[in-house]
Amino acid sequence: MEVNQKTFSRSVLKNRRSSTPGMPFTDLNYVNSYSDHNFEPKIEITRKTFFMNTYVTPRVIFAILAFIFCCTATVALHAQESVKMSLKDAVEHALQHNRELMNARADARIAGRQVWEITASGLPQVSGTVGYQYFLDLPTNLIPAEFFGGQPGEFAEVQFGTEQNLVATLSVSQLVFDGSYIVGLQAARIFRDLASQNYQRSELEVKTLVTETYYLNLATSQNLSILRENLSNLERNLRETQALFEQGFTDAINVDQLKLTVANLRNNISGMERQDKMLRDLLKFQVGMDVGQPLELSDNLEELFRNISMEALSIQNFDPRSHIDFRISQSQEDMQLMALRREWSFYLPNISASYTRQESAFRNEFNFFEGGQPWFPTSIVGLNINIPIFSSGLRRSKVQQARLELEKAQNMTRMVEQSLLLQKQEAASEIQTALEKYNVENENLQLAERILERTRIMHREGLATSLELTQASDQLLTTQANHINAMFELLNAKNKLDRALGRM
Repeated sequence: MEVNQKTFSRSVLKNRRSSTPGMPFTDLNYVNSYSDHNFEPKIEITRKTFFMNTYVTPRVIFAILAFIFCCTATVALHAQESVKMSLKDAVEHALQHNRELMNARADARIAGRQVWEITASGLPQVSGTVGYQYFLDLPTNLIPAEFFGGQPGEFAEVQFGTEQNLVATLSVSQLVFDGSYIVGLQAARIFRDLASQNYQRSELEVKTLVTETYYLNLATSQNLSILRENLSNLERNLRETQALFEQGFTDAINVDQLKLTVANLRNNISGMERQDKMLRDLLKFQVGMDVGQPLELSDNLEELFRNISMEALSIQNFDPRSHIDFRISQSQEDMQLMALRREWSFYLPNISASYTRQESAFRNEFNFFEGGQPWFPTSIVGLNINIPIFSSGLRRSKVQQARLELEKAQNMTRMVEQSLLLQKQEAASEIQTALEKYNVENENLQLAERILERTRIMHREGLATSLELTQASDQLLTTQANHINAMFELLNAKNKLDRALGRM
């Protein structure tokens, strides 16, 4: 409907809703404009009148503010800057923000606090108590009445005590000797070292996982780039073949074959794009980033591959006893030894001393804090000796169980040592296999590139079919993927070797 603000013949309707609170006032000028051929009703909404007469309710203000907040939050979310990380940056970020490492650091601090907890249990313990009693009815006792000159066989009712009592007590206790306490101090220090070693192993595992995922992200991204490049080449070949077919120089089957290849390649690219996104999110999770924050990888696979030195691929003077896994197993063995000694300590007596000071006041009124009122002291010094005599074989059974647990821990330590040697040999074998595979795939890549180039020339000259061109393109695609995978496997084998040697 057209609103004509220049020509108005007459106003037919003016509607102003002013009787309902909170409703906007609106001027509607219903205007008739006549012409020679038609009658067209026109409506004018006076903009100035609308805003001057509009009553803005608190609900409207809240809705506007909520809308502005949502828009601001959306803009802030989309304005997140992309974070660019190298492999070194990703590892360092993970060491600071990985959730598992943060928990491992917390466990190490908890172990440090537990050492003092056990130490404090053998130091003086001081406590104080204050007790107040108000007797609504004093207890009544019966005594023979003849004590007061009464008849034999009769009893007199008497009440002892006061209505209000206050007792303040101070107690001090000290452990003099306890074999389990001495063993507990030694075990607490071993436990603290074990927690620190567990944190070091968590660091090693996080470095290994982040490095492997970073390599996998680079390999997937590079494979995706190769697929896109091959798709571009195949689409160009398809256009050229389509032109030759339209001119009658080739058969329709060649065009259909290229169309099928292009469609399959597009599908593979879509699947790999989703895989690339999932791997990127996995890397964000491992380094402790927000999964929704964009992340770019600044390193590339070839650069990381060129930086590998032959010394990094070699194994020199490997001592499994210096590996973190062996040291953890040894600490666990020491903990079992402490458990055995603790069970032995229960055959020994334990001695403790105590001192108690008590002040009591008895009143019929609440005047305990007034001076000049009597307080009645009590002081006690005690020495307690607990001597184990006979337990029907209970302690002996616990000692035997602890001894067997120690033997299991010793067997585990020897098994870890042999396992580390086996992991070292396996990692060295994987390094050699990956290195040989890379050399072969590097030669194959050069051959596949020459074959595809010659096939393209022959196809343009009509000496090769589209099927042969497609096969050569697929062969190069497979060879490029194998070459990237060979680099990835060599880098990953080095990563596993570093993990096996404990030198991350």
